[in-house]
Amino acid sequence: AARWEVKEANKNGRGTRRKRHHGGGEAIWETKQRLRVKVLQRQLQRLGEGAAVSAERRKLMVELGLLTADAGRAKLAMEQLAAALELDPEDADFAVRAPLLCLYMEEAKTEEAVELVIGPLFKPLMPAAPAKKTSKASAKAPKAAAVAKAPAGDAGAAAGGGESRFAAAVGLYSRAVLKYIKVAVLGEHRTDPGNAAAEEVELVRFLCEARAQNPFIAEFLAFAPAFEKHFPSDAELPPIEDTPLEAVERPLREALEYICRHRQLAVWMDTDEDIRKFVREQLFDEEDEEPGAEEEPPMRPLPAAAAGDGQILLRWRKAREEAMELWAEDLQAEAEEDAKGEGEGGEEDAKGE
Repeated sequence: AARWEVKEANKNGRGTRRKRHHGGGEAIWETKQRLRVKVLQRQLQRLGEGAAVSAERRKLMVELGLLTADAGRAKLAMEQLAAALELDPEDADFAVRAPLLCLYMEEAKTEEAVELVIGPLFKPLMPAAPAKKTSKASAKAPKAAAVAKAPAGDAGAAAGGGESRFAAAVGLYSRAVLKYIKVAVLGEHRTDPGNAAAEEVELVRFLCEARAQNPFIAEFLAFAPAFEKHFPSDAELPPIEDTPLEAVERPLREALEYICRHRQLAVWMDTDEDIRKFVREQLFDEEDEEPGAEEEPPMRPLPAAAAGDGQILLRWRKAREEAMELWAEDLQAEAEEDAKGEGEGGEEDAKGE
């Protein structure tokens, strides 16, 4: 069975829960979190019910759900966020849909995750599906470079506030990994050859569209061992609101919110052992460019180093340097494995003769 199918793999895997320490800043942080939870619980008890206080109740429930999730109590956090969503089913401030979906993914609640991704909260944030093709070329799973440039989410998600932009990234990456599990892990798309080919193409498109929304998440996933050294899942991160939308670090901070704060790296890495290679091959390995096409760097360029650069940007540069080394090592190891396989195949052919 795939590791992703086993819930305990998520619970006990790396990066799924904040490490506990009995001294120093971590202990102080945990104490503050527990005290804040108690304050919120008392406020909710005093608030009462009714339409007049529903907005305030929802605000408190959202904060309580996020704190509960940070403490590793996923089931209770899902209940609290779901209760907040009932008070505002449209999630007008984008406060609930992304963290709730991340919790569903972390806890391997596939049906709930799929229902949320294809439902009214995320559908408006997704790019429109391309027109169906009937050519034979469309029946082959393409490399990312052979796919037309995937548009980012709708104008509201791409140009709107940070909450909608982050929610779009969460929705797109969740949709991509769900499709990967269906196609590459479980093989549930093989109902017939035509459907199998179509869903393999769709998997690549989903991955491209996710990258278009936030390329730094894809970079982290493809080269996770290099990035984890600098951004461990239990790393302390400043509140995302402290990073202005126009700041050069904002897309990086949103990537870390998804990967570290919401613990989604383990969701991807627990699918199967080929996930990093698949993401890398589809999004980063070199492809033959079409004649006249403008060549783009495989990784989104970072701003030139300057005095006053923030810690996230400094650490990302260092992680990227190590990612390039890891990339070369991965390619070398795969080339050696291919050569070994070809050699063994030749020996078998010789014996057969």
